[in-house]
Amino acid sequence: MANDYGYFGSGSTGYAHYKQAFDRNFGDSSGSGGGGRRPPQRNNGNNNGGGDNSGCGILTLIGVVVVVACIVLLSM
Repeated sequence: MANDYGYFGSGSTGYAHYKQAFDRNFGDSSGSGGGGRRPPQRNNGNNNGGGDNSGCGILTLIGVVVVVACIVLLSM
């Protein structure tokens, strides 16, 4: 049972698959690979974490809906 790697199989093939998945998910000792590291954050002058438009599109949409709702309610 010492050479059993569960889902990845047993023996040297199981270990190779386990090691490959581990390195892909958590990175190997050389620093390449995924997991645990975030890319540098782009500093665009605001701290809201939004994209390039900083949520202006959704605010504009909300404003238009409110104005149209007011016009419809006042015309009744």
